[in-house]
Amino acid sequence: MKLFANICRILVGSLFIVSGLIKANDTLGFSYKLEEYFENGALAFRIRNMFGWDSFSLEFLMEHALMLAIIMCALEIILGFALLFGTRIKITTYSLLGLTVLFFFLTLHTATCDPTANYNENTTLAVGTPEYERMITRIEEGSKIEIIEENEQEATFQEKLPVQCVTDCGCFGDAMKGSLGRSLTPWESFNKDLILMILLIPVFLQRKKLKYNNLREDAIILIPAFALVGFYSWVFDWYFPLIFTAVGFGGYMALKPIVKSVYTQFIPIGFAAIISLAFIYYTYTHLPIRDYRAYAVGKNIPEQMVLPEGAQPDVYENIFFYKNKTTGKVEEFTESNYPWDDENYEFSDRQTKLIKAGDHPAITDFTMVGEDGNDYAQDYLSEPGYLFLVVAYDLNKTNLQSYKKINTFVDQCNAEGQYVIGLTASLQSDVEKLRNEQNVSLDFFSCDAITLKTIVRANPGILLLKEGTILAKWNVNQLPDYNIVKETYLK
Repeated sequence: MKLFANICRILVGSLFIVSGLIKANDTLGFSYKLEEYFENGALAFRIRNMFGWDSFSLEFLMEHALMLAIIMCALEIILGFALLFGTRIKITTYSLLGLTVLFFFLTLHTATCDPTANYNENTTLAVGTPEYERMITRIEEGSKIEIIEENEQEATFQEKLPVQCVTDCGCFGDAMKGSLGRSLTPWESFNKDLILMILLIPVFLQRKKLKYNNLREDAIILIPAFALVGFYSWVFDWYFPLIFTAVGFGGYMALKPIVKSVYTQFIPIGFAAIISLAFIYYTYTHLPIRDYRAYAVGKNIPEQMVLPEGAQPDVYENIFFYKNKTTGKVEEFTESNYPWDDENYEFSDRQTKLIKAGDHPAITDFTMVGEDGNDYAQDYLSEPGYLFLVVAYDLNKTNLQSYKKINTFVDQCNAEGQYVIGLTASLQSDVEKLRNEQNVSLDFFSCDAITLKTIVRANPGILLLKEGTILAKWNVNQLPDYNIVKETYLK
Protein backbone atom coordinates (compact mmCIF):
# COMPACT_ATOMS: atom_id res chain seq x y z
CA MET A 1 0.00 0.00 0.00
CA LYS A 2 2.87 2.38 0.78
CA LEU A 3 4.39 1.69 -2.65
CA PHE A 4 1.09 2.59 -4.33
CA ALA A 5 0.86 5.74 -2.17
CA ASN A 6 4.34 6.77 -3.34
CA ILE A 7 3.32 6.26 -6.98
CA CYS A 8 0.32 8.50 -6.34
CA ARG A 9 2.62 11.09 -4.75
CA ILE A 10 4.72 11.15 -7.92
CA LEU A 11 1.70 11.52 -10.21
CA VAL A 12 -0.08 14.16 -8.14
CA GLY A 13 2.98 16.14 -7.01
CA SER A 14 4.46 16.54 -10.49
CA LEU A 15 1.10 17.52 -12.00
CA PHE A 16 0.48 20.13 -9.29
CA ILE A 17 3.90 21.70 -9.89
CA VAL A 18 3.33 21.99 -13.65
CA SER A 19 -0.29 23.09 -13.32
CA GLY A 20 0.65 25.71 -10.74
CA LEU A 21 3.50 27.03 -12.88
CA ILE A 22 1.28 27.34 -15.94
CA LYS A 23 -1.20 29.42 -13.92
CA ALA A 24 1.60 31.35 -12.17
CA ASN A 25 3.01 32.24 -15.58
CA ASP A 26 -0.21 34.22 -16.12
CA THR A 27 -1.69 35.08 -12.72
CA LEU A 28 -3.53 38.06 -14.18
CA GLY A 29 -5.23 35.80 -16.73
CA PHE A 30 -6.12 33.33 -13.97
CA SER A 31 -7.62 36.17 -11.92
CA TYR A 32 -9.83 37.08 -14.92
CA LYS A 33 -11.07 33.48 -14.92
CA LEU A 34 -11.85 33.66 -11.19
CA GLU A 35 -13.81 36.88 -11.81
CA GLU A 36 -16.00 34.92 -14.23
CA TYR A 37 -16.83 32.47 -11.44
CA PHE A 38 -17.54 35.32 -9.00
CA GLU A 39 -20.10 37.02 -11.25
CA ASN A 40 -23.55 37.03 -9.76
CA GLY A 41 -25.04 34.71 -12.36
CA ALA A 42 -22.26 32.13 -12.23
CA LEU A 43 -21.22 30.07 -9.20
CA ALA A 44 -23.37 32.14 -6.83
CA PHE A 45 -26.46 31.16 -8.83
CA ARG A 46 -25.65 27.47 -8.29
CA ILE A 47 -25.11 27.97 -4.55
CA ARG A 48 -28.34 29.96 -4.21
CA ASN A 49 -30.29 27.14 -5.87
CA MET A 50 -28.55 24.48 -3.80
CA PHE A 51 -29.15 26.07 -0.38
CA GLY A 52 -32.09 28.38 -1.11
CA TRP A 53 -30.15 31.55 -0.28
CA ASP A 54 -31.99 34.22 -2.25
CA SER A 55 -29.48 37.03 -1.68
CA PHE A 56 -26.20 35.08 -1.75
CA SER A 57 -23.49 36.67 -3.90
CA LEU A 58 -19.77 36.22 -4.56
CA GLU A 59 -19.29 39.59 -6.25
CA PHE A 60 -17.46 40.92 -3.16
CA LEU A 61 -14.60 38.60 -4.14
CA MET A 62 -14.12 40.32 -7.51
CA GLU A 63 -11.74 42.92 -6.06
CA HIS A 64 -9.72 40.15 -4.40
CA ALA A 65 -9.49 37.92 -7.50
CA LEU A 66 -5.83 38.72 -8.18
CA MET A 67 -4.72 37.98 -4.62
CA LEU A 68 -6.72 34.73 -4.61
CA ALA A 69 -5.15 33.78 -7.95
CA ILE A 70 -1.65 34.37 -6.55
CA ILE A 71 -2.39 32.33 -3.42
CA MET A 72 -3.89 29.42 -5.37
CA CYS A 73 -1.01 29.34 -7.89
CA ALA A 74 1.61 29.42 -5.14
CA LEU A 75 -0.21 26.74 -3.13
CA GLU A 76 -0.33 24.38 -6.09
CA ILE A 77 3.43 24.63 -6.62
CA ILE A 78 4.38 24.53 -2.93
CA LEU A 79 2.10 21.60 -2.11
CA GLY A 80 3.34 19.71 -5.16
CA PHE A 81 6.92 20.01 -3.91
CA ALA A 82 5.91 19.24 -0.31
CA LEU A 83 4.14 16.05 -1.38
CA LEU A 84 7.21 14.86 -3.27
CA PHE A 85 9.59 15.76 -0.41
CA GLY A 86 7.38 14.14 2.24
CA THR A 87 7.49 17.32 4.34
CA ARG A 88 4.72 17.66 6.93
CA ILE A 89 2.76 15.08 4.99
CA LYS A 90 -0.38 15.35 7.13
CA ILE A 91 -0.78 19.10 6.59
CA THR A 92 0.20 18.71 2.94
CA THR A 93 -2.36 15.97 2.29
CA TYR A 94 -5.22 17.85 3.94
CA SER A 95 -4.30 21.02 2.02
CA LEU A 96 -4.11 19.17 -1.29
CA LEU A 97 -7.48 17.55 -0.67
CA GLY A 98 -9.01 20.93 0.17
CA LEU A 99 -7.59 22.55 -2.97
CA THR A 100 -8.64 19.61 -5.15
CA VAL A 101 -12.18 19.64 -3.72
CA LEU A 102 -12.39 23.36 -4.53
CA PHE A 103 -11.28 22.73 -8.12
CA PHE A 104 -13.65 19.75 -8.25
CA PHE A 105 -16.69 21.91 -7.48
CA LEU A 106 -15.57 24.65 -9.88
CA THR A 107 -15.24 22.17 -12.74
CA LEU A 108 -18.50 20.46 -11.74
CA HIS A 109 -20.26 23.82 -12.02
CA THR A 110 -18.61 24.43 -15.39
CA ALA A 111 -19.58 20.99 -16.72
CA THR A 112 -23.20 21.07 -15.56
CA CYS A 113 -24.02 24.74 -16.17
CA ASP A 114 -27.11 25.30 -18.33
CA PRO A 115 -26.59 28.38 -20.54
CA THR A 116 -30.33 28.54 -21.31
CA ALA A 117 -31.27 28.95 -17.64
CA ASN A 118 -32.14 32.29 -16.06
CA TYR A 119 -31.85 33.73 -12.58
CA ASN A 120 -33.71 36.55 -10.86
CA GLU A 121 -31.78 39.70 -9.94
CA ASN A 122 -33.53 42.05 -7.50
CA THR A 123 -32.62 45.76 -7.47
CA THR A 124 -34.06 48.39 -5.11
CA LEU A 125 -33.96 51.99 -6.36
CA ALA A 126 -35.21 55.29 -5.00
CA VAL A 127 -38.26 56.55 -6.89
CA GLY A 128 -37.53 59.46 -9.22
CA THR A 129 -33.77 58.90 -9.51
CA PRO A 130 -32.15 58.62 -12.96
CA GLU A 131 -31.50 54.91 -12.30
CA TYR A 132 -35.19 54.40 -11.52
CA GLU A 133 -36.24 56.23 -14.70
CA ARG A 134 -33.83 54.14 -16.79
CA MET A 135 -35.29 50.96 -15.32
CA ILE A 136 -38.83 52.13 -16.14
CA THR A 137 -37.70 52.91 -19.70
CA ARG A 138 -36.27 49.40 -20.04
CA ILE A 139 -39.60 47.92 -18.90
CA GLU A 140 -41.43 50.00 -21.49
CA GLU A 141 -38.99 48.79 -24.16
CA GLY A 142 -39.87 45.18 -23.39
CA SER A 143 -37.07 44.02 -21.09
CA LYS A 144 -37.81 41.08 -18.79
CA ILE A 145 -38.18 43.28 -15.73
CA GLU A 146 -41.10 43.58 -13.36
CA ILE A 147 -41.81 45.71 -10.31
CA ILE A 148 -42.39 43.40 -7.36
CA GLU A 149 -42.76 46.09 -4.69
CA GLU A 150 -43.10 49.87 -4.78
CA ASN A 151 -44.03 52.73 -2.47
CA GLU A 152 -43.55 56.49 -2.57
CA GLN A 153 -39.87 56.26 -1.59
CA GLU A 154 -38.49 53.23 -3.42
CA ALA A 155 -39.22 50.40 -5.81
CA THR A 156 -37.86 46.87 -6.05
CA PHE A 157 -37.37 45.47 -9.54
CA GLN A 158 -36.88 41.84 -10.48
CA GLU A 159 -35.00 41.12 -13.71
CA LYS A 160 -34.51 37.77 -15.43
CA LEU A 161 -30.90 37.43 -16.50
CA PRO A 162 -29.10 34.56 -18.27
CA VAL A 163 -26.88 32.30 -16.19
CA GLN A 164 -23.17 33.00 -16.70
CA CYS A 165 -21.57 29.71 -17.77
CA VAL A 166 -17.76 29.51 -17.63
CA THR A 167 -16.98 27.55 -20.78
CA ASP A 168 -13.31 26.97 -19.94
CA CYS A 169 -12.26 26.35 -16.33
CA GLY A 170 -8.75 27.65 -16.98
CA CYS A 171 -7.13 24.54 -15.50
CA PHE A 172 -4.06 24.91 -17.70
CA GLY A 173 -4.53 28.52 -18.71
CA ASP A 174 -4.08 28.97 -22.45
CA ALA A 175 -1.26 26.41 -22.51
CA MET A 176 -3.22 23.42 -23.76
CA LYS A 177 -5.03 25.47 -26.39
CA GLY A 178 -1.76 27.01 -27.54
CA SER A 179 0.20 23.76 -27.63
CA LEU A 180 -2.38 21.09 -28.49
CA GLY A 181 -4.94 23.21 -30.32
CA ARG A 182 -7.75 22.96 -27.78
CA SER A 183 -8.48 23.27 -24.07
CA LEU A 184 -9.93 20.56 -21.89
CA THR A 185 -13.70 20.35 -22.20
CA PRO A 186 -15.64 21.05 -18.98
CA TRP A 187 -16.29 17.33 -18.46
CA GLU A 188 -12.64 16.46 -19.15
CA SER A 189 -11.60 19.01 -16.53
CA PHE A 190 -14.08 17.53 -14.07
CA ASN A 191 -12.79 14.01 -14.72
CA LYS A 192 -9.21 15.22 -14.26
CA ASP A 193 -10.04 16.59 -10.80
CA LEU A 194 -11.97 13.43 -9.96
CA ILE A 195 -8.92 11.31 -10.82
CA LEU A 196 -6.72 13.58 -8.69
CA MET A 197 -9.05 13.09 -5.72
CA ILE A 198 -8.92 9.32 -6.21
CA LEU A 199 -5.11 9.38 -6.41
CA LEU A 200 -4.95 11.36 -3.15
CA ILE A 201 -6.95 8.74 -1.24
CA PRO A 202 -4.04 6.24 -0.87
CA VAL A 203 -1.76 9.10 0.24
CA PHE A 204 -4.36 10.22 2.77
CA LEU A 205 -4.79 6.68 4.14
CA GLN A 206 -1.01 6.27 4.47
CA ARG A 207 -0.38 9.78 5.84
CA LYS A 208 0.78 8.48 9.25
CA LYS A 209 3.29 6.09 7.67
CA LEU A 210 4.72 8.52 5.12
CA LYS A 211 7.71 10.40 6.52
CA TYR A 212 10.25 12.94 5.33
CA ASN A 213 12.20 11.30 2.49
CA ASN A 214 15.51 9.59 3.17
CA LEU A 215 18.10 9.51 0.37
CA ARG A 216 16.79 6.22 -0.99
CA GLU A 217 13.24 7.56 -1.13
CA ASP A 218 14.53 10.73 -2.80
CA ALA A 219 15.90 8.64 -5.64
CA ILE A 220 12.73 6.54 -5.89
CA ILE A 221 10.37 9.55 -5.91
CA LEU A 222 12.22 12.59 -7.25
CA ILE A 223 13.78 11.01 -10.34
CA PRO A 224 10.46 9.68 -11.77
CA ALA A 225 8.74 12.95 -10.79
CA PHE A 226 11.40 14.96 -12.64
CA ALA A 227 10.92 12.74 -15.70
CA LEU A 228 7.15 13.26 -15.50
CA VAL A 229 7.60 17.04 -15.30
CA GLY A 230 9.76 16.73 -18.41
CA PHE A 231 6.94 14.87 -20.17
CA TYR A 232 4.42 17.59 -19.23
CA SER A 233 6.89 20.24 -20.41
CA TRP A 234 7.08 18.47 -23.77
CA VAL A 235 3.28 18.28 -23.99
CA PHE A 236 2.92 22.01 -23.31
CA ASP A 237 5.95 22.91 -25.43
CA TRP A 238 7.48 24.82 -22.52
CA TYR A 239 10.56 23.53 -20.73
CA PHE A 240 10.74 26.13 -17.99
CA PRO A 241 8.85 23.83 -15.54
CA LEU A 242 11.73 21.37 -15.91
CA ILE A 243 14.26 24.07 -14.99
CA PHE A 244 12.10 25.33 -12.12
CA THR A 245 11.65 21.80 -10.75
CA ALA A 246 15.42 21.23 -10.94
CA VAL A 247 15.96 24.40 -8.88
CA GLY A 248 13.35 23.25 -6.36
CA PHE A 249 14.85 19.79 -6.05
CA GLY A 250 18.36 21.25 -5.85
CA GLY A 251 17.40 23.60 -3.03
CA TYR A 252 15.71 20.76 -1.18
CA MET A 253 18.81 18.54 -1.41
CA ALA A 254 21.07 21.40 -0.32
CA LEU A 255 18.87 22.14 2.70
CA LYS A 256 18.40 18.48 3.63
CA PRO A 257 21.35 18.30 6.09
CA ILE A 258 19.83 20.99 8.34
CA VAL A 259 16.40 19.36 8.51
CA LYS A 260 16.58 17.55 11.84
CA SER A 261 12.99 17.60 13.15
CA VAL A 262 9.38 17.95 12.05
CA TYR A 263 9.61 21.69 12.67
CA THR A 264 12.66 22.22 10.45
CA GLN A 265 10.76 20.44 7.65
CA PHE A 266 9.20 23.83 7.02
CA ILE A 267 12.59 25.00 5.68
CA PRO A 268 12.33 23.23 2.26
CA ILE A 269 8.67 24.30 2.10
CA GLY A 270 9.82 27.87 2.70
CA PHE A 271 12.36 27.56 -0.11
CA ALA A 272 9.63 26.32 -2.47
CA ALA A 273 7.45 29.26 -1.39
CA ILE A 274 10.22 31.78 -2.06
CA ILE A 275 10.98 30.60 -5.59
CA SER A 276 7.25 30.26 -6.39
CA LEU A 277 6.39 33.78 -5.22
CA ALA A 278 9.47 35.19 -6.96
CA PHE A 279 8.31 33.66 -10.24
CA ILE A 280 4.76 34.96 -9.74
CA TYR A 281 6.05 38.44 -8.94
CA TYR A 282 8.23 38.50 -12.04
CA THR A 283 5.50 37.41 -14.46
CA TYR A 284 2.97 39.79 -12.91
CA THR A 285 5.24 42.87 -12.99
CA HIS A 286 6.56 41.99 -16.44
CA LEU A 287 4.62 39.67 -18.76
CA PRO A 288 4.13 35.88 -19.02
CA ILE A 289 7.44 34.34 -20.10
CA ARG A 290 5.55 31.90 -22.32
CA ASP A 291 2.68 33.42 -24.30
CA TYR A 292 0.26 30.87 -25.78
CA ARG A 293 -2.30 33.40 -26.98
CA ALA A 294 -3.08 34.58 -30.49
CA TYR A 295 -1.36 37.90 -29.72
CA ALA A 296 2.04 36.42 -28.89
CA VAL A 297 5.20 38.02 -30.29
CA GLY A 298 5.69 36.87 -33.88
CA LYS A 299 1.98 36.35 -34.59
CA ASN A 300 0.26 38.27 -37.38
CA ILE A 301 -3.15 39.64 -36.39
CA PRO A 302 -4.78 39.94 -39.88
CA GLU A 303 -3.74 36.38 -40.79
CA GLN A 304 -5.48 35.06 -37.68
CA MET A 305 -8.68 36.94 -38.43
CA VAL A 306 -9.51 34.74 -41.44
CA LEU A 307 -10.19 31.02 -41.70
CA PRO A 308 -7.83 28.86 -43.78
CA GLU A 309 -9.12 26.94 -46.78
CA GLY A 310 -11.00 23.77 -45.89
CA ALA A 311 -12.20 25.06 -42.52
CA GLN A 312 -15.41 23.47 -41.28
CA PRO A 313 -18.36 25.72 -40.38
CA ASP A 314 -20.57 25.30 -37.32
CA VAL A 315 -23.45 22.84 -37.72
CA TYR A 316 -26.79 23.99 -36.33
CA GLU A 317 -30.22 22.42 -36.01
CA ASN A 318 -33.56 24.20 -35.68
CA ILE A 319 -35.73 23.05 -32.78
CA PHE A 320 -39.45 23.87 -33.08
CA PHE A 321 -41.94 24.02 -30.23
CA TYR A 322 -45.62 23.54 -31.07
CA LYS A 323 -48.59 23.50 -28.76
CA ASN A 324 -50.95 20.56 -29.18
CA LYS A 325 -54.42 22.17 -29.32
CA THR A 326 -56.06 19.03 -27.97
CA THR A 327 -53.83 18.39 -24.93
CA GLY A 328 -52.47 21.89 -24.44
CA LYS A 329 -48.97 20.41 -24.15
CA VAL A 330 -46.02 22.08 -25.90
CA GLU A 331 -44.11 19.46 -27.89
CA GLU A 332 -40.60 19.60 -29.35
CA PHE A 333 -39.84 18.85 -33.01
CA THR A 334 -36.93 18.99 -35.42
CA GLU A 335 -36.93 19.67 -39.15
CA SER A 336 -37.18 15.91 -39.76
CA ASN A 337 -40.50 15.49 -37.91
CA TYR A 338 -41.94 18.98 -38.30
CA PRO A 339 -45.75 18.97 -37.62
CA TRP A 340 -47.47 20.16 -40.79
CA ASP A 341 -50.87 19.65 -39.21
CA ASP A 342 -51.90 23.27 -38.54
CA GLU A 343 -55.38 22.21 -37.39
CA ASN A 344 -54.03 20.36 -34.31
CA TYR A 345 -50.81 22.26 -33.63
CA GLU A 346 -50.08 25.90 -32.93
CA PHE A 347 -46.57 27.38 -33.24
CA SER A 348 -45.05 28.33 -29.88
CA ASP A 349 -41.31 28.96 -30.24
CA ARG A 350 -38.15 28.13 -32.16
CA GLN A 351 -34.56 27.66 -31.00
CA THR A 352 -31.37 27.14 -32.93
CA LYS A 353 -29.10 24.54 -31.36
CA LEU A 354 -25.40 24.07 -32.06
CA ILE A 355 -24.89 20.43 -33.04
CA LYS A 356 -21.21 20.49 -33.89
CA ALA A 357 -18.73 23.32 -33.39
CA GLY A 358 -16.73 24.10 -36.48
CA ASP A 359 -13.50 25.97 -37.02
CA HIS A 360 -13.18 29.62 -36.04
CA PRO A 361 -10.50 32.24 -36.65
CA ALA A 362 -8.06 32.58 -33.77
CA ILE A 363 -8.98 36.28 -33.59
CA THR A 364 -12.61 37.34 -34.06
CA ASP A 365 -13.10 40.53 -32.08
CA PHE A 366 -10.14 42.86 -32.72
CA THR A 367 -11.36 46.36 -33.54
CA MET A 368 -10.02 49.89 -33.51
CA VAL A 369 -13.14 52.04 -33.44
CA GLY A 370 -12.60 55.79 -33.60
CA GLU A 371 -14.72 58.57 -32.13
CA ASP A 372 -16.61 58.72 -35.44
CA GLY A 373 -17.76 55.10 -34.99
CA ASN A 374 -15.66 53.68 -37.84
CA ASP A 375 -13.36 50.68 -37.44
CA TYR A 376 -9.81 51.53 -38.50
CA ALA A 377 -8.27 48.14 -37.63
CA GLN A 378 -7.52 47.10 -41.22
CA ASP A 379 -6.02 50.52 -42.01
CA TYR A 380 -3.56 50.42 -39.14
CA LEU A 381 -2.81 46.70 -39.43
CA SER A 382 -1.82 47.15 -43.07
CA GLU A 383 0.40 50.12 -42.24
CA PRO A 384 3.86 49.42 -43.76
CA GLY A 385 5.63 51.40 -41.03
CA TYR A 386 5.98 50.66 -37.33
CA LEU A 387 3.01 51.09 -35.01
CA PHE A 388 3.10 51.35 -31.21
CA LEU A 389 -0.12 50.44 -29.38
CA VAL A 390 -0.67 51.59 -25.79
CA VAL A 391 -3.27 49.13 -24.47
CA ALA A 392 -5.26 49.91 -21.30
CA TYR A 393 -8.48 47.94 -21.06
CA ASP A 394 -9.80 50.05 -18.14
CA LEU A 395 -8.53 53.59 -17.62
CA ASN A 396 -10.15 53.71 -14.18
CA LYS A 397 -7.95 50.82 -13.04
CA THR A 398 -4.81 51.69 -14.97
CA ASN A 399 -1.49 52.51 -13.31
CA LEU A 400 -1.55 56.30 -13.50
CA GLN A 401 2.09 56.68 -12.41
CA SER A 402 3.18 54.79 -15.51
CA TYR A 403 1.93 57.53 -17.83
CA LYS A 404 4.90 59.72 -16.98
CA LYS A 405 7.11 57.10 -18.62
CA ILE A 406 4.59 56.60 -21.43
CA ASN A 407 4.40 60.35 -22.15
CA THR A 408 8.19 60.51 -22.52
CA PHE A 409 8.15 57.47 -24.79
CA VAL A 410 5.32 58.91 -26.90
CA ASP A 411 7.12 62.25 -27.28
CA GLN A 412 10.27 60.46 -28.50
CA CYS A 413 8.23 58.40 -30.98
CA ASN A 414 6.44 61.47 -32.31
CA ALA A 415 9.74 63.33 -32.69
CA GLU A 416 10.93 60.61 -35.09
CA GLY A 417 7.63 60.19 -36.93
CA GLN A 418 6.57 56.87 -35.40
CA TYR A 419 2.85 56.09 -35.05
CA VAL A 420 1.61 55.76 -31.45
CA ILE A 421 -2.06 55.23 -30.63
CA GLY A 422 -4.06 53.97 -27.65
CA LEU A 423 -6.59 51.17 -27.33
CA THR A 424 -9.11 51.04 -24.50
CA ALA A 425 -12.56 49.79 -23.60
CA SER A 426 -13.26 52.82 -21.41
CA LEU A 427 -15.73 55.57 -22.17
CA GLN A 428 -14.69 58.72 -24.04
CA SER A 429 -15.22 60.71 -20.83
CA ASP A 430 -12.59 58.53 -19.11
CA VAL A 431 -10.22 59.13 -22.03
CA GLU A 432 -10.66 62.90 -21.69
CA LYS A 433 -10.10 62.67 -17.94
CA LEU A 434 -6.83 60.81 -18.48
CA ARG A 435 -5.69 63.33 -21.07
CA ASN A 436 -6.39 66.27 -18.78
CA GLU A 437 -5.04 64.84 -15.54
CA GLN A 438 -1.97 63.01 -16.91
CA ASN A 439 -1.22 65.21 -19.95
CA VAL A 440 -1.57 62.22 -22.28
CA SER A 441 -1.52 63.22 -25.94
CA LEU A 442 -2.59 59.87 -27.42
CA ASP A 443 -5.49 59.27 -29.78
CA PHE A 444 -7.48 56.43 -28.22
CA PHE A 445 -9.51 53.90 -30.20
CA SER A 446 -12.08 51.50 -28.76
CA CYS A 447 -11.87 47.73 -28.48
CA ASP A 448 -13.62 45.11 -26.37
CA ALA A 449 -12.25 44.79 -22.82
CA ILE A 450 -11.89 40.99 -23.00
CA THR A 451 -9.91 41.32 -26.22
CA LEU A 452 -7.61 43.91 -24.66
CA LYS A 453 -7.06 41.69 -21.62
CA THR A 454 -6.09 38.92 -24.01
CA ILE A 455 -3.75 41.08 -26.08
CA VAL A 456 -1.47 42.00 -23.19
CA ARG A 457 -1.56 41.05 -19.50
CA ALA A 458 -0.96 44.58 -18.30
CA ASN A 459 -2.97 47.75 -17.79
CA PRO A 460 -1.29 49.52 -19.51
CA GLY A 461 0.89 47.48 -21.82
CA ILE A 462 2.63 48.42 -25.06
CA LEU A 463 2.88 46.54 -28.36
CA LEU A 464 5.07 47.15 -31.37
CA LEU A 465 3.58 46.07 -34.71
CA LYS A 466 4.59 46.19 -38.33
CA GLU A 467 2.03 45.30 -41.01
CA GLY A 468 -0.04 43.55 -38.35
CA THR A 469 2.80 41.39 -37.02
CA ILE A 470 3.60 41.76 -33.31
CA LEU A 471 7.32 42.45 -32.98
CA ALA A 472 7.45 43.08 -29.23
CA LYS A 473 5.30 43.44 -26.10
CA TRP A 474 6.04 45.16 -22.81
CA ASN A 475 4.42 45.70 -19.49
CA VAL A 476 4.99 49.40 -18.87
CA ASN A 477 7.17 48.33 -15.90
CA GLN A 478 9.69 46.81 -18.30
CA LEU A 479 9.38 49.35 -21.13
CA PRO A 480 12.96 50.09 -22.25
CA ASP A 481 14.29 53.46 -23.30
CA TYR A 482 13.17 54.52 -26.76
CA ASN A 483 16.75 54.47 -28.07
CA ILE A 484 17.11 50.82 -27.03
CA VAL A 485 13.82 50.01 -28.77
CA LYS A 486 15.00 51.88 -31.86
CA GLU A 487 18.33 50.03 -32.02
CA THR A 488 16.71 46.64 -31.39
CA TYR A 489 13.53 46.76 -33.48
CA LEU A 490 13.24 49.85 -35.69
CA LYS A 491 15.57 48.83 -38.47
